[in-house]
Amino acid sequence: METRPDDAWRNAGFASAADALGWLIASGADEIVLDAAVDRFADSAKAEKPRLAPVVLQPPPQRPIAAPSAITAATSPEACATLADIAQALNFFETHPLRKNAMNLSFFEGPERAEILIVSDRPRSEEDKSGLVFAGKARILLANMLTAIGLKLDDVALLNLVPWRPAGNAAPKDPEITAVLPFVRRAVDLIQPRLILGFSALPGQYLAAGDPSIQRQRGKWLNAGGPAFLSTLHPDELLKHPLQKKHAWRDLLTFREKLNG
Repeated sequence: METRPDDAWRNAGFASAADALGWLIASGADEIVLDAAVDRFADSAKAEKPRLAPVVLQPPPQRPIAAPSAITAATSPEACATLADIAQALNFFETHPLRKNAMNLSFFEGPERAEILIVSDRPRSEEDKSGLVFAGKARILLANMLTAIGLKLDDVALLNLVPWRPAGNAAPKDPEITAVLPFVRRAVDLIQPRLILGFSALPGQYLAAGDPSIQRQRGKWLNAGGPAFLSTLHPDELLKHPLQKKHAWRDLLTFREKLNG
């Protein structure tokens, strides 16, 4: 038998639908309820969930590593009017491979104009800590060597071919030298020395086309594009091998003869 809409309130004992509605309101009902319960959870499960686009993680952009021959400074040496300008340019030479591991820039000491220029190959540990071109026992020995030929340390200009200490006190590599060589040449132009005394083979090799071997290069006058250039053994080498001092003394006498001539 088919159930009519008014059977529900009649079966509940109400005289009319209005009486049933009044009872519901008095009971606090404020929503219309269907005859059959609705499973809202089932309905929500049927709803299509929005699809998120897959997130593709891109690798971070890689900074290109400059080839050794492509190492360039932000400032050109021609734009440097003073030695202080050169030092500042080297301090901002962020792409040079030796700069990031060095403690200090060890580039220049002494008067900005000098008759005598001494060029070392690179800083050692003591120079890296102090920022000096020569430091510690090597500086003391250098002062004594100059005194022996009538010179004072304060009267000569001191310059490093490479202004940062290579790791492990190793000899600098060719790309590391050639990258800073224009700044060194610019410094020589500003100092305007008459004579240059190089310590170890590298300064003479790169500034005056000398032989890569210090034993074949030392004691011979070279041309550094104007100033006469003579090489001898580095004070650090003489401290390690004192017997080599006799060779350095001969070189110093050759240098003094040229200086006095």
